Amino acid sequence: MSDAATPTSLSDESDIAYLKRLAVAGRGEPAPFLLLMAAFGGAYGFALLAVMIGLAIEGFPDLAQGRYEAGPIVQALHWSIMAAHLVFLLALIWTVWRTVGPNRVRLSRAATATWSATFIAMVTVVASFRVFTQDQQPTDSVYAFYMMPPVLLVLWGAAWWVTAILNDRRWLLLVAIGSFGAAIAMAVVGNKPPLLPLSIACLLLLAFLPAVILMRQRAR
Repeated sequence: MSDAATPTSLSDESDIAYLKRLAVAGRGEPAPFLLLMAAFGGAYGFALLAVMIGLAIEGFPDLAQGRYEAGPIVQALHWSIMAAHLVFLLALIWTVWRTVGPNRVRLSRAATATWSATFIAMVTVVASFRVFTQDQQPTDSVYAFYMMPPVLLVLWGAAWWVTAILNDRRWLLLVAIGSFGAAIAMAVVGNKPPLLPLSIACLLLLAFLPAVILMRQRAR
């Protein structure tokens, strides 16, 4: 019997389906703006970590009193936040150049669709919370604000979940699951003191670390 008449096995069909998925998704980076992700997570994560260390040295504020005056160490470490702004701005400029410049980074259609939808959704969420709280009482606005990070983390986790499956990088599912878990933890913590270390963990483990790992894999 000729090869043309040989029936296709289930294994062959799965291999063909896998190749079709790759062809549809396109080749390129699994996620865009990796340097921007690393700069955002790393710069703000380490800056907030430095401030938290300063607070631990000088003593954490008593939130029940309603007023807090930072000591000299924390005041000095606040400059790390300004440095984080600068690092993020430089990374943003570089990312724009690499996206629209002559040597722009090649992205898969799947990555472009996934992350563009995610970024648009995040901006929409931030704008919606802003509109929702602008005419509310100050106390109501604060409580509404503390619910925004969980929503953003859910969108962030969903993007990593899709990225992990489409690009066969199953370890990224840990980032997605961590984002979902962090969203619940943020909702539980609210405006309590653990909010600061939890925010630092999210920045470093869910943004900085996966972006750095993906960039190192790309360089190999």
